[in-house]
Amino acid sequence: MHDNQQVDVLFVVSPTNARESYMPFYYLYLAGYLEKYGFKVEISNPHEARFKDNLAIILGDVQRFRPRFVGLAAFVTDYAVLVDLAERIRQVYGGTIMVGNAHASISPEDFLYAGSPFDLVVRGEGELTVREILEAHRSDGDNHHIKGIAYHQDGRIVQTPNRELMDLSECGMPAYHKIDMSWYAQPRKVIIRRLATVGAIIYIGRGCPFQCTFCASNSVWQANDRVPGRPPIRKRPMSHVIEDLRILQDRYKFDFFYILDDTFGIEEKDIVDFCRAYLESGLKMLWGAETVVRRIQTEPIIKLLKESGCIQLDLGVETGSARLLKAIKKNNSLEEIIRAFDLCRKHGMRTQANILLNLPTETEEDLVSTMRLLKRIRPTYIVISCTQPYPGTEVFRNLNRPIAREEYHELSRLSPPEKFRLCSHRKDLQKLTFSWMLRYGNVTPIEISFFRADWRYWNHLWHSPHRWRYLTYLLLENAKLPLRFLVEVGRYFRSRMSAR
Repeated sequence: MHDNQQVDVLFVVSPTNARESYMPFYYLYLAGYLEKYGFKVEISNPHEARFKDNLAIILGDVQRFRPRFVGLAAFVTDYAVLVDLAERIRQVYGGTIMVGNAHASISPEDFLYAGSPFDLVVRGEGELTVREILEAHRSDGDNHHIKGIAYHQDGRIVQTPNRELMDLSECGMPAYHKIDMSWYAQPRKVIIRRLATVGAIIYIGRGCPFQCTFCASNSVWQANDRVPGRPPIRKRPMSHVIEDLRILQDRYKFDFFYILDDTFGIEEKDIVDFCRAYLESGLKMLWGAETVVRRIQTEPIIKLLKESGCIQLDLGVETGSARLLKAIKKNNSLEEIIRAFDLCRKHGMRTQANILLNLPTETEEDLVSTMRLLKRIRPTYIVISCTQPYPGTEVFRNLNRPIAREEYHELSRLSPPEKFRLCSHRKDLQKLTFSWMLRYGNVTPIEISFFRADWRYWNHLWHSPHRWRYLTYLLLENAKLPLRFLVEVGRYFRSRMSAR
């Protein structure tokens, strides 16, 4: 007989991500879905400052909960840490260890080899697949027929047929009660980037139709098959989205939220539908979103976004070179970029421009074009990153050398190694990236963009139940900035010395 008291699955957050300000949303959706079907789920999500303390808590949770399954989430730069974590769990745990998320979906072979601590890879969307794995365990224990998995057997990797994309109306609510929400209900400046907020990340849809050469998102979704008659870009029912936001505001006292969809605003109707539903809901949180340049082209859209409480839009500019925009298959023109930022500035909307260096075939002339564009569009804040050949991207497929698993941790967008040079110019990549981060305020002794907000933001902070937390945070954060600036400069020079 099934023991209802034993935990069916324990999802584990990597100890390197323990102090992340983003909630582990991938686990929250999985846990909320599985609980609907009567499964007992827990999430191990420690928040200690030291790696070894987080590791000890995770191993303690594994032994305490005695789960039937342990679930891990894989991201490429965290690969070595995740393998080590799984091996340590294996030393104290005799059950099944599953791994999923982006890296596992794209490259299941990285987790399936002789002596691997992983038993199963869950490819693509995990809800239906994990549910069937748990149901199989309750019956005959055979899960090898389940769609959307991969496993190692008789010296080879077996990959079952793709799982179909699910109907998002089946998902339900994220299981916020499974994590310490008080940890996330603290002011931070990473939810709506560079603004102090008690905020949460939400998703209102899944999927990505774009083919940007530097991004693996499309490859992740291709680990699932389309359902005839169902669009690949799926939206949560608006009633679910509003209920989710109401829980965050009323139960957990969040003041802000951020929409991190790959495709928020892929159609103008999506923006309109969300803004109108949010206005009708009576909710008071302010918000930001990542969206596409091509949809921020008209006055009515900007006005509607602002009226519904949007205070910041983050836009993928990537480069100021028309040639490179075409080469990386970015779905917008320089003229559209300029118009989007002009409209936002005219209507007092904060903006963030995401910029990529080290794009394939990038020249010094392209860098000058990017600087010229940034001077023209004048974003509130600029994020500088270095393109890396992540598995699943076209850049990775076109790379003229293989990347060993032992090299994954070097795929840093902030401290790029020369061996992953993609550009045509010969500028030192680490020096170039760091100098641009200094130039555009990613590393700074004075946080100017921190205070570039309209009266709605400051009024919201003053009337928040967290107002004194905000005041303390603003004072401490700005006092710490000069020290952090020196730390970042020191870290840069240490990396330069070690590279030699």
